[in-house]
Amino acid sequence: MKERIIENDKLIYDKIQLPKHNYITLNLLIKRKFVKEDDIETFMYDALFEELLQQYDFQIIIVTASYVISRIKSNKFCDEDGKEIECLYAYFRHSLTWNLKRLTGQIRLSWEEDDDDYG
Repeated sequence: MKERIIENDKLIYDKIQLPKHNYITLNLLIKRKFVKEDDIETFMYDALFEELLQQYDFQIIIVTASYVISRIKSNKFCDEDGKEIECLYAYFRHSLTWNLKRLTGQIRLSWEEDDDDYG
C-alpha cells in the first residue's frame, strides 16, 4: 500500500506544471550542482535573481554569482571560520549582494581610500 502512495505521489508530482526557473538559477546553480533542481529553495533563488536584475546588469550578476559559487564550493560549503553553512540560500544571498555592491562602488572599504596617498 505504501508503494502505491509513493507511486501515486510521484505521478501527481509529474503532472504538476511548475514554473520554469530563471536562466541564472538553471545555468549557474543547478547545472553547476550548487543546488538541486527539486529543492524548493530554487524558487527563492529565482526570486532573488529577478530582484537583482532590476538593479544590476545581467553580466555583472553572472560574474559575481559565479565567483560566490566557486568560493563556497572551494570552501566545501563552510563559512570563513570553517563552520558548515547552515542556510545556504541566506549565505549565498548575503555574499552575492555584498559583492555586487562592492563591485559597483556602492560600498567602499576604508583601506581603498589610502591608495590615493601612494599614487
